[in-house]
Amino acid sequence: MNKQSMRIGFIGLGKMGSAICANIQNAGYDVTVYNRTESKTKPFEQAGAQVALTIKALIERSDIIFSSLFDDRSVLDLCHADDGLLDSITPEKIHIGLTTILPATADILQLAHAEKGCHYISAPVVGRPDSAAAGKLITFLAGEAFIINRMQPIIASYSMKQILVSDTAGAANSMKICVNYMAMTQLAMLGEVFTYAEKSQLDQAQVLTISKMFFAGNQAMIEYAEKIAHRDFDTAGFDLSAGLKDALIFDAAFTACGVKPSAILGAKDNLVAANANGLGHKDWSALTEISRKLAGLNDVVMSV
Repeated sequence: MNKQSMRIGFIGLGKMGSAICANIQNAGYDVTVYNRTESKTKPFEQAGAQVALTIKALIERSDIIFSSLFDDRSVLDLCHADDGLLDSITPEKIHIGLTTILPATADILQLAHAEKGCHYISAPVVGRPDSAAAGKLITFLAGEAFIINRMQPIIASYSMKQILVSDTAGAANSMKICVNYMAMTQLAMLGEVFTYAEKSQLDQAQVLTISKMFFAGNQAMIEYAEKIAHRDFDTAGFDLSAGLKDALIFDAAFTACGVKPSAILGAKDNLVAANANGLGHKDWSALTEISRKLAGLNDVVMSV
């Protein structure tokens, strides 16, 4: 099947969605885009994409539909609204969900799509928008293996690695939760370490050097260590409000399995406090500012 015969629809042109969609379009695929804020579709239209003004119109023009939205509620609304995705989809069409959602939500979507005679593939990604723009994301995949195999060339346009997890959609989201959970615990730990080092009057540059040695090979955590050390949170690859959403997902997913998410309880509290203090638009590593505040260091970055 050649690229031009694979009609692709893309819903959700936020930071991550825009970067992924641009890679798909640049790879030569026939793309139709939809976004609630229509102005975000303009760069894609100028590059040759069609713009759909409704979900129904996008479905009619597409055989493979990608969605990149904020949370479970937005994905469920997309699928179940009147004239939404499931209202409009026809048999054998494929929906690839990129959003980090609860595993149970992904399983519900897989069943709902199957009842329509079509296919749902769960495909959450690991990486920030800059990694997406460079085509260097990691994608976890779950769903029907033969469909995933057909989709691999498209997914390769924005991913450097694809990992098949299961034929059950929610398994890919469970794996994504594992990865994000590890990242959040490391961020919270770094915030506490740098706060302790500051109060102990250690050389912060030296602490940063040691941190980089500890995270050797993990470029993302090295960059986060630099952000925390320099308290530079204005360039948000992954913003704090999205981090808070993920913390709430961890809580629900772990609790549903009877596992206490103790390692991120403090991080979640810090995310809530940072968001309440106007830091929701900053990088999620700004959660570490709350550690400084609680330690009595009063020059804390707050809302601007």
